[in-house]
Amino acid sequence: MPLLFRKISKTNSHHHGFTMIELSVVLIVLAIFTSVVASRYLPVTNELIAEVDGLKASVSFAQIQSMNDDTPGIKWGIHIPDANTYRLYKNNSDASSSMIPVKGYSGDPETGACPKNCHQLQGNVQISSGVGKTINFDRWGRPLDGSGNLQTEGVSLELTQGGEKRLITITKNTGYIP
Repeated sequence: MPLLFRKISKTNSHHHGFTMIELSVVLIVLAIFTSVVASRYLPVTNELIAEVDGLKASVSFAQIQSMNDDTPGIKWGIHIPDANTYRLYKNNSDASSSMIPVKGYSGDPETGACPKNCHQLQGNVQISSGVGKTINFDRWGRPLDGSGNLQTEGVSLELTQGGEKRLITITKNTGYIP
């Protein structure tokens, strides 16, 4: 019997290395640490991405509303008065409060914030190309110029934050936004 105990104790004392569980735990900890460090130091611009998505959604909303409206003429559109704001409007005037409320469009007249159906860009995001443009849509969802004629070329809007840039293109004849 003492021989048996000696063998068992000898084999266990010569076991060196890591188990699969230990290696897995170390790899998981390293992955978490790497993702935290990378997120702090890589130039990720969440505000820019959010504002680009918001502007795309607003343009698409105006386009869909134009296609759903049976009244003749220019229906809905987006106007970009300056580098910090854009407005949703209907029939060349600001969309009224009696219309469907649009998420992200709000304002406070007492504080001088962006009025109703207007969106002010956040996080130092600015519209660098497209300021002063008005994008209208006809009943087929096609982009029109300010005179009500079909756009002869696609409409491009560029949003920037610091050195980062994102481009929104509205395709002529279809109004498709990739």
